[in-house]
Amino acid sequence: MLPMKTPLFPLLLALSLVGCASVAPPSQLPALQARHDSRLPAAAGLQPGPMASTAWWQALQDPQLNALVEQAQARNLDLKAALATVQEARALAGLARREGGPQASLGATAQVSRASMPEVDPYRSGQPRPPEQRLIGLSQSLSWELDLFGRVATAQAVAERELDMARADLHAAQALVQAELVNRYVQLRALQQLEGLSAQQLELAEARRQQLQARVNAGLADARELRAVEAEQAQRSAERAGLQAQLQQTLVAIALLCGHAPAALDRELAALRQPQALPALPLQQSVQLGEGWLQKLPQVARADAALRASLGQQVLAERAHLPRLSLAATVGLNESASRLGQAGALRYAAGPALQWDWFDAGRRQAREAAARAGSERVWAQFEQTVLQALAEGDSSLRGWNAKARGWEEAQAAERAAAEAARYARERQRAGMEPAIQALTAEAQRLDARQRSLSQQAQALQAFVQVQLALGAWQPA
Repeated sequence: MLPMKTPLFPLLLALSLVGCASVAPPSQLPALQARHDSRLPAAAGLQPGPMASTAWWQALQDPQLNALVEQAQARNLDLKAALATVQEARALAGLARREGGPQASLGATAQVSRASMPEVDPYRSGQPRPPEQRLIGLSQSLSWELDLFGRVATAQAVAERELDMARADLHAAQALVQAELVNRYVQLRALQQLEGLSAQQLELAEARRQQLQARVNAGLADARELRAVEAEQAQRSAERAGLQAQLQQTLVAIALLCGHAPAALDRELAALRQPQALPALPLQQSVQLGEGWLQKLPQVARADAALRASLGQQVLAERAHLPRLSLAATVGLNESASRLGQAGALRYAAGPALQWDWFDAGRRQAREAAARAGSERVWAQFEQTVLQALAEGDSSLRGWNAKARGWEEAQAAERAAAEAARYARERQRAGMEPAIQALTAEAQRLDARQRSLSQQAQALQAFVQVQLALGAWQPA
């Protein structure tokens, strides 16, 4: 028995009163939102409204990224599999809709038969054995099960909800492919910039090493400073090797997302090897909290459809023992080939048929208990999915705001370091400071630039996470 306090009890009580009607449970999201506060504290400054375009990645203003997303949407194999699943579910839903219609069939038989003596004269009364018969039979039958208790219509509703689940899976796959591709593209451009920056840092470290070596030889510097610069140079070299490996791995991942083998990086995707600046970071106003964003999330839509399907399955289990009434009619011919067209060859039958499985040794109760437990499980999963979506939405907004502020601060630090390096060069040219001081300031400028690039990449990825979590661009 379902506990009286469970959220499913009022709904199941209403469904049990439907009687002979079909059961197509409504969405349970409004009831769940009434039980939980669905506001996002981090979205206090956002104004609800529809997104201007479902192509949210275009806010990054990168034509090459736009082209890659188009390729992925056309070629990605995960998306093709998800689309095939939708087509399969649509076909099964169409089959369920047709299950309640009449069914007709044609039959034809040809046989040679002769009855045995025990069949003709079981009491040995001297009846003669009939001769061999050669008969041809033709028949046309028509049957139709009347949906007295809504089983067929409920099964149709369940199939429609399973189609909704497949559609939600397709939307989720599209969102994940788009987000993964944008993240990988941002990572690619950041790695390219960082790898180029690493080359400059290595050159600068070598220049500093040479300057320090000269100063050490002249007795103007401590050898420990030289060893520190040499250690830094070795570390920079190792970091660059790691960046180059990550760069190649990211290129291969992008090729896979676009439905290409790694060899395509030398052909169709060769342009990706050319370093390019990171995409522009969208403005804060580009993030909107769309109307009805929660029900548009693929994971929430799927969980809602799964719950509705499980409720339908429970109703089917509860009504499985009820009588089945069918109407059937058969008309045909049964005679030897030479007399097949005579009136005596005609045969027909018509009438209702009732089937009632009134005893099944407790199997019905077991199926009903399993269906009720399944509904309770799916309800808990649905509620957890909604709460998780609310938590991810709030967390993504906070992450986006923090990363955007972090990038602004990193830019300010980069500008300050650039000004300090310029000032150090001027003092070095004026003979007020040794060249090693200007080189050190330039190294600090490159470090600040490195931190700024990393912060920009993190802010872009936080923007992608917001798009996934809020789903304002998702189809309804």
